Amino acid sequence: MRYAVVGLGAVGSMLGGLLAKTGDNITLIGRKNQVDVIKKNGITIDGAHIIENIHVTEKFSSLTDVDVMFVCVKSYDTYELALKIKKYLKKSALIVSMQNGVRNARQLEGITGVKTLSSVVLFNAIYKRAGDVTLTMKGGLLLEYNKEKYATILKIHNVLKKAGFNVEIIDDIHAALWSKLVLNLQIAVTALTGQSIKESTKDRISRKIIISTMNEGLRVVKRSEIRLRALPRVDPRKMIWILKTGGSLSTVLSSHIIGLKENARNSMWQSLSRGKPTEIDYINGEIVNLAKQNNLKAPINTKLVELMKEAERKHLTKSYEPNELKKVLKI
Repeated sequence: MRYAVVGLGAVGSMLGGLLAKTGDNITLIGRKNQVDVIKKNGITIDGAHIIENIHVTEKFSSLTDVDVMFVCVKSYDTYELALKIKKYLKKSALIVSMQNGVRNARQLEGITGVKTLSSVVLFNAIYKRAGDVTLTMKGGLLLEYNKEKYATILKIHNVLKKAGFNVEIIDDIHAALWSKLVLNLQIAVTALTGQSIKESTKDRISRKIIISTMNEGLRVVKRSEIRLRALPRVDPRKMIWILKTGGSLSTVLSSHIIGLKENARNSMWQSLSRGKPTEIDYINGEIVNLAKQNNLKAPINTKLVELMKEAERKHLTKSYEPNELKKVLKI
């Protein structure tokens, strides 16, 4: 089997680096500046694991012989990526979306004509620089079941386990994707306050904002008759309960449940810190769109989308103190 990882940010570098260590046939595809650094220095994970001699390139033409492609680009890059890769992928290949959001697999398959499965990434990593990432939250992977591609899925499962990931194959991936999205609604809050994930669990006001944001998302999803699936270790309902228990207990429980490190930062904050667009439209924006489609209201998430757009324009990694944000959101 020939594998490729496309997108060498935090998740792609972590995945690609650990897969490269297995000795299997792995190609990493990223931007030229990332490729140049990785060719020279390899990939460093957690400051200690250096993976060298990696087959890395910026050319999509290297996909012609690939059997499985893991897509790790930001959701807003999915459309353009699909257009670029469609002429290179063989029709018998399999695409696995390892992205935030709920619509990437459908878009990838619709444009490329290649079977695409979803997955849910349950770990968190920080992208320090090209080829240098740090794992800040433990967690495994949920992989979509498909009867016709099951033999290939088993091979993917095995190579991912060989790379050190805890992998579960599930048939209700859509429910898991929505659960992950509801859980991710909180990351707009910490991106706007500039807090680390752990700082936000200690802060009484931030916890209140996060709980209100996620509860609004749960309400919209439930009233839209979308089913959710309990996620291992980071289920959104369990996380709300943890946050409601109070500051010190929240920190202790969150550390126990998800192995959260002090320096853990969410993906939106990381995007802002690098002057990049965020995935706000594909996370909180999905709740806003779902509410509109079903004649519901989602004022908190609607305002968070607006505030994040402003933070993107102004390149702000801290826009509000928690108390100020609470007032702006009318919580």
